[in-house]
Amino acid sequence: MHAVILAAGDGDRLGRLTVDVPKPLVALGGRLIISYTLDALRACGVERVTIVTGYREAQLRSALTADELAGLDVTFIFNERFEEPASVSLRAAREACGDEPFLLLMADHVLSAPVVAGVVAASRGQASEASFVAADRTAHGAAYTSEATKLALAPGPAPQRVVSIGKAVDGWAALDCGAFLLSPSIWEAVDAVPEACELSTIFTETARRGELFAADVSGAFWHDIDTLDDLAAAEQLLGTQGGD
Repeated sequence: MHAVILAAGDGDRLGRLTVDVPKPLVALGGRLIISYTLDALRACGVERVTIVTGYREAQLRSALTADELAGLDVTFIFNERFEEPASVSLRAAREACGDEPFLLLMADHVLSAPVVAGVVAASRGQASEASFVAADRTAHGAAYTSEATKLALAPGPAPQRVVSIGKAVDGWAALDCGAFLLSPSIWEAVDAVPEACELSTIFTETARRGELFAADVSGAFWHDIDTLDDLAAAEQLLGTQGGD
């Protein structure tokens, strides 16, 4: 399995912490934010990783030492248009992905191995054009939920089809954890939307085509880090749950 990690953004919502440091290198629990995702990939047996860089990319590359990348075959791709929406970073990885399924992860989402394992497991035995998003039905605080990307799901047995995805979704049933297993047909959706757009626009198109499904990873540790409050909450969760 090949994993793509989007790590190009400037993380400006973290204020002073990202003035001189890219967000994936911000400290969390004594480690780098991106280290948790790299650990999760290793634990799931994923070896080939493409990291799309942008903001302060030389600093990010130099900080990811041999120890951080141990056991992983890592390629870096520089997105010179990193100030534009995340679809541009995804497009930058297209050639590296070829015509194979791939994992798509966000460098600012702290993920545990069960999240990655869950989205991979959900895809087994499913149609080749199906893509999957890690979905969490666990209750979160109102402040966190208000900022999260939400999933409305069609009724039926798992894996349930995603009807709509976004921050303002009525009748939502789960939160998007920021981990995807994407089929090669995702590039058809990419080609159908504006070149520079949010990822939710691409996944809305994928859902419209009936090709996006929810992989239930409820109970697994994950946290999206956009703000200083998010960082503090993730620190607390790591302290109580260990991020396992």
